[in-house]
Amino acid sequence: VSILLNVPLSDMCGISCSYKSAGYCNKRLLQRGPDFQSSIKICEGEISLSAFILNVQGNCPQPCYKEGVYLIYNGQYLSNFHDSHESDTQLVLDKLVNDGPIQTMSNFKGPHAIVAYFEKENEIWFWRDYFGRRSLLITKHCQGFVLSSVGDLSFGQWIEVPSQAIYCFKVNEGKLVYYQYNQAMFVDNSKFLELFENPESSSRFLKVPISDLNKTVELKEFPIESIITKFLALLSSSVSIRAKCCLQKLQISPSLLKMIEERHCHCTSDNTCPFHNLDTDLQGTGSLIGVLYSGGIDCTLIAYLLHQCIPPEESIDLLTVAFGHYETTPDRISAKASLADLRRSCPGRKFNLVMVDVSLVELQVLRERHIRDLVYPHNTVLDDSIGCALWFAARGIGIVETVEGSEGSLTYSTARVVFSGLGADELLGGYSRHRGAWENTGMPGLTEELERDINRISERNLGRDNRVVGDHGRDYFTPYLDTDFVSYVNSLPLSCKMKFELPRGHGEKWILRRVAEEVGLTSSSVLPKRAIQFGSKIAKLEKRKKYRLRLCVDTTA
Repeated sequence: VSILLNVPLSDMCGISCSYKSAGYCNKRLLQRGPDFQSSIKICEGEISLSAFILNVQGNCPQPCYKEGVYLIYNGQYLSNFHDSHESDTQLVLDKLVNDGPIQTMSNFKGPHAIVAYFEKENEIWFWRDYFGRRSLLITKHCQGFVLSSVGDLSFGQWIEVPSQAIYCFKVNEGKLVYYQYNQAMFVDNSKFLELFENPESSSRFLKVPISDLNKTVELKEFPIESIITKFLALLSSSVSIRAKCCLQKLQISPSLLKMIEERHCHCTSDNTCPFHNLDTDLQGTGSLIGVLYSGGIDCTLIAYLLHQCIPPEESIDLLTVAFGHYETTPDRISAKASLADLRRSCPGRKFNLVMVDVSLVELQVLRERHIRDLVYPHNTVLDDSIGCALWFAARGIGIVETVEGSEGSLTYSTARVVFSGLGADELLGGYSRHRGAWENTGMPGLTEELERDINRISERNLGRDNRVVGDHGRDYFTPYLDTDFVSYVNSLPLSCKMKFELPRGHGEKWILRRVAEEVGLTSSSVLPKRAIQFGSKIAKLEKRKKYRLRLCVDTTA
């Protein structure tokens, strides 16, 4: 474990900032950070900063202050160097003081959402990382506004802070100035800008943290063997640095365990939970790390790389969710098949397949009472299906298969962080629309579709997913969206990433399948892509047309 000791620890929390507004407090912020909570008022009471922290990081309480700068922060810095900082929070605060917000943001590699108040300038700076991997919402309230990791409809109508810029609110002038990236984006920020009077776009542009998409088709000077080696090395590095951040303290948060147990015992007050008659003294898995696991190639390769980089005595939870006829859902079948691959390729590693089974009644009750508010401001049927599936999977309560064919009793995952395969489909042509674009319009249509997917991922997925998973007091990592890895993948010619002349289950994410074969994951390397709403069968559990009418109402009316 000594190899982990110089890695600054990451910060997972819920944050909020109120300006000229009544103090904002949402119980879901507490669920994101059950270990430590603190609030302060500054600027003669006009500004309130609050932080709710999950103890994944070192001892640096928030909000924190140094030399005229106040900071609340949710993220991972993922620096290229090791230094004396025990916590990301202190490192980020030091950089804000020494380098200023724009330079600090330019050097950030990891996922983050930041709100910082600069006392001398009387300015509130806030932003999300380029991919929007941490949630930050905003609403107009009273004479000011509120920024928060999660929203509450009773407090106002919320929208996500667009990740295409960094924002500076000048308190003295009551004016917003924003600094955009130096490339066209596919995200509409008009609703956000309407919250402010006469917002001003700065003439100074930010450098995009990833390379442009290579539209070259042929391999030519790109030997596939060396590509596979570097691809695997960069992805392994992305997984490793994230795993080490959460393993450094090698302990399970008592607050997290208490919250999970309470959710098991009291998840519904009218006995709609299918487990309400069972013994409430649940046993935990003892794992520190989990993977949202469908058995597909994306998440199976992540699990394999985790095995390569964490101590051999650490178990790994594989969280797989199913709705309705649990054992016959495609994801449950593929999860068990790919688990056999993992056990062959990773001898000695204990994998806990946590099989999360969700009934129709439990889905309907908890969606209405809880999950829908986390998915908001996204409000489509697709957002609902994905959000609900992720929420139940991340809750991590299910029957565990610890050895092949041996199922134990009801157990809960103790993982402090969960890894996801999200991003692989956008980068490597994993969606059916990518094949459709290639078949209909050839490479020009395919490259346009890929560019659109990469550029709008912050708007479509990641803020929602961070709110949903973080609600269980677990951090959420997406190693395929590491900026160094994305830059390398973007630099590769299209023909070594996807080969749509091959049949379904072979041509999509071709290079990822080759990598999986190289490391012995033969079963998962030929599985076709299934979206979570179809693989888990949540989309078939209800009469979706009837629900669509209620879910997709105009919440701004």
